[in-house]
Amino acid sequence: MDYFLNQEPIASWLSQIDAIKVTGSNGKGSVCHMVAAILKEAGRRVGLYTSPHLFHFQERIRVDGIDISDHDLQIVGQWVLNTIEEYQQYYPDDQCGAFEAFTAMALHHFATCQVDALVTEAGIGGRFDSTRMIPGSTTAITSLDLEHTEILGSTLELIAHDKADLCPSGGTLVVGEIDSEVLRKLEVYCALRKVHLLSISNCCTFSKPRYIDSQLVFDMQYRDLNLKDLHLKLLGTHQVNNAVVAIVLAEHWLRLKQPDLSNVELESIVRSALAHVSVLGRLQKVWEQPEIYVDVGHSPDAMKQLVASVQQLWPSEPVLLVTGVSYNKDIQNILARLALIPHRAICTRAWHRGSQVQTLADCLASLRPELPIDTAATIEQAVVMAKDLAIRYQMKVLVAGGLFLCAEFIRALQGEEPRRIQFL
Repeated sequence: MDYFLNQEPIASWLSQIDAIKVTGSNGKGSVCHMVAAILKEAGRRVGLYTSPHLFHFQERIRVDGIDISDHDLQIVGQWVLNTIEEYQQYYPDDQCGAFEAFTAMALHHFATCQVDALVTEAGIGGRFDSTRMIPGSTTAITSLDLEHTEILGSTLELIAHDKADLCPSGGTLVVGEIDSEVLRKLEVYCALRKVHLLSISNCCTFSKPRYIDSQLVFDMQYRDLNLKDLHLKLLGTHQVNNAVVAIVLAEHWLRLKQPDLSNVELESIVRSALAHVSVLGRLQKVWEQPEIYVDVGHSPDAMKQLVASVQQLWPSEPVLLVTGVSYNKDIQNILARLALIPHRAICTRAWHRGSQVQTLADCLASLRPELPIDTAATIEQAVVMAKDLAIRYQMKVLVAGGLFLCAEFIRALQGEEPRRIQFL
């Protein structure tokens, strides 16, 4: 990665950049989008690098909310291939990872566009992630879950330490709501590394969310900022945690770069940004009649948060669950959480990495023996079945279980071929 960073136009531009870098088990994509929206509202030209994408690779690389164009993607793609070829002439035994190449492509585009603010989402963890090499003293851990344990460690404490290494010595690490004992140990680890830790559990107060006109509304107090009735376009109770992390991150960075920014100006910036920011696939409404929502969460903890959100959003409305889980995920625990909400369910499979339909149906039936369960052999069949059942029984449709399922369902819903999506 270091070789890429020393190439032009990246090297000169990067010497002037102080990136905001975000990691976490869940919520990091939402936090990145919110931070980028706040900085853009503050007048900055913002580069945003996230992963994975839902439909197109271009979604990963954005400037001021606009995806990289096909033409510019071809330019940076060819540049990275040429640079790798040059590198391997010097180091023939070394291999460049895909995420390293993608990160370099993003940085080349941002350097060419001369962005003056950069927000990056880590791929896995922090200690060995490509984004760690990007200069940036303001970082965040959004949440913690037992994930990628073969790489990050087998306990939440080890995972927290790995992710915390995204922050350089002397930097500031903002931490979302995590287990109190893990937080205590993380504070010790950060003190040893001379990292200033800001836990939103300790430095902020914020209310439980309420819903007004299909927007999430909450109150927050942080230092001398007293933000009442903040409206967030993103749905889900867990988005309050993400929004608070994003506000603290953005506030810290803006105070460093624009010390004359008043509280009144900052409040106006935050309100406007949060009311308009949207993120693909996060409890997103994708169809009007019947109402169909998708959520790309793929871990048991993400499902727990989703269930809490749905129970608050639709406490008395029947829900039709369409689910399909990738074969390499924790099927039992994912379905154990999802099983709490539906009045009826459809089990299906994504073309990409989908588990066997009957395996899912049997698992769900063991968790909820009384639940009516239908099966659809393909995503296309699931779309037709879901629309028919939802209209017939007047139910809301929730598509949940993983990113591949949601992306393919939306494509099929739009009458397009779901198998054509390139997930990488």
